[in-house]
Amino acid sequence: MENVVCYNCGSASRTAFAQENDFSLTKCSECGLLYVNPRPNTEEIEQAHKLGQHRGAELIQTTGYYDFSKVSSYTQTLKEMFGDGSVLKGKRWLDIGCGYGEFLEALNKFSANGVIARGVEPNVKKAAMARKNGLNVDYFDLSGHREKYDYISMLNVYSHLPDPPAIIGEWKKLLMPGGRLILETGDTSDLTSELHPKPFYLPDHLSFASEKIVTNILQRAGFDILGVYKYAEVRETPMAIFREALKALIPGKRSKLWRLIKGDLKQIDMYVHARLK
Repeated sequence: MENVVCYNCGSASRTAFAQENDFSLTKCSECGLLYVNPRPNTEEIEQAHKLGQHRGAELIQTTGYYDFSKVSSYTQTLKEMFGDGSVLKGKRWLDIGCGYGEFLEALNKFSANGVIARGVEPNVKKAAMARKNGLNVDYFDLSGHREKYDYISMLNVYSHLPDPPAIIGEWKKLLMPGGRLILETGDTSDLTSELHPKPFYLPDHLSFASEKIVTNILQRAGFDILGVYKYAEVRETPMAIFREALKALIPGKRSKLWRLIKGDLKQIDMYVHARLK
């Protein structure tokens, strides 16, 4: 375990926000970032991501399963960002933390296989399943990677990173001049503890940010913000609704179906589209 300060503004001043799984989620008194402190050290975090297991009072299993509803949601976002997708033809794309490859699948379908896409995933089971489904997915050390890409995406990755500003500063070296970054995370750090989505899944999630925090970090790293897109916790797509309906029938699963029907879902699923200067 190690004690840390706010990675966004450097302040050590913080207040208690929530407790879960023997971990403390604290709120930075200066910028409002939510972050785990104390937290597992970097070696423990890396090992946990590879195994899909995070230890606390209870062992959290994060390997999960292929989520078919994500493909339609990702396709919807790609259409909003890139129209008919013709601008992507022949572009090189790296999806960092690609999981089972749902985004790569959506990207290939959206571009009619016009994108040269590959993924990197530390979880060995997820990577193996993605390859089995015909996707170009592997795990390699990004710090020593020499290839350059027109686009990099990191979806549901930010909150798992121990030091996002430093890591984004490293990963931007993989972009071509003027290359684009698509970053997806939650816009939740301004919510109260009562309204914040739960469970927090500590210590798999190490921090929760806001639009202001994420865009400021990207701008400091040398990016121009091209657009911010926000969606409900669950998209109103047939696949997503079907998935929530299934979860409602499975004991122990948390379904958002009733809140979806009531229109009571928060617009907190945030995508930031940025261009390297």
